Amino acid sequence: MKRDLGAPGLGELLLSLVFPARCLSCGMVIHPEDFFCEDCREMLPREPLLRRLPLENGRVLPVACPMVYQGGFRKTLHGFKFQGLRGEAGPLGRLLALQAGRLSWQAQGVAYVPLSHQGRKARGYDQSRLLAKSAARALGLPLWDVLEKVRETKTQHTLSREERLINVAGAYGATRKLQGETLLLVDDIVTTGATLSQCALALYQAGAGEVLGLCAGDATLTREKGERTG
Repeated sequence: MKRDLGAPGLGELLLSLVFPARCLSCGMVIHPEDFFCEDCREMLPREPLLRRLPLENGRVLPVACPMVYQGGFRKTLHGFKFQGLRGEAGPLGRLLALQAGRLSWQAQGVAYVPLSHQGRKARGYDQSRLLAKSAARALGLPLWDVLEKVRETKTQHTLSREERLINVAGAYGATRKLQGETLLLVDDIVTTGATLSQCALALYQAGAGEVLGLCAGDATLTREKGERTG
């Protein structure tokens, strides 16, 4: 039977009985099977936003995003990332799974860009892991805790592109060897792609066969407009 990548799981459906599902852009109450209200759907990108990031090892990391990090969607992601709105991981992760399906991406597992131990302790959760867990569930794939942050870094959104590259260089490593698997690499927001690139390099160094990036929001356009990104 073909998996419906956009469909909510039983837990998410039950939760919607108490906390109604809301549009990821404007917050209007919607059916649990939907991501956006009818009005906001009209403004969605018709195709996944796809970027290709060159890596230091000569390979290229494709990164797909369903939405630009702006407007109401920016507010949703900001609340999920910084304000403890963990319930948004369900629909956001399903949205990522849907993008992977639209691109016919096949993988053996789902990895994610991890917070440091200090970052998890301060925030109380790892938002990218929650996203990856939701996406993995929708795709029927295992979640792989295969990356770790090996040193603390400055907050990326305060830095220039060049500073970002220096800031995260060598900051991530793999926790075990890989055997040529294709992995989906999940994060919440992509701007310059410096962090994703370093994580992809760590996976390749550990033996990954291919790495494909999935992020909820692309902040390139909003950054060009001068908005602050997370």
